[in-house]
Amino acid sequence: MQDEARWEMIYNKINGFIEPDVCPWVRDESSMEGALGPLARQVYEARNRLCERMGVNPDTDPDFELLVSGFEEFSRACGELMYRYGCQDGIKAE
Repeated sequence: MQDEARWEMIYNKINGFIEPDVCPWVRDESSMEGALGPLARQVYEARNRLCERMGVNPDTDPDFELLVSGFEEFSRACGELMYRYGCQDGIKAE
């Protein structure tokens, strides 16, 4: 499998975007028992509290949408970079 497809598949599995039988060696970390679930919950809860205090709709306010989508893009870029640097370093965990 090529690196592009491999890192994308691993990223999607970690974030719970693909079926459990895909990438059986990778754990879905998006649940509340995983490493990412509690963090994502904190971010969204803080976003909702801020919007409530400010009287804006988080789904239609462009700045709040940019914060959330920017955070998601940042995480994705970090994941890809870490995978690529790990591969360059000779680390390919399965």
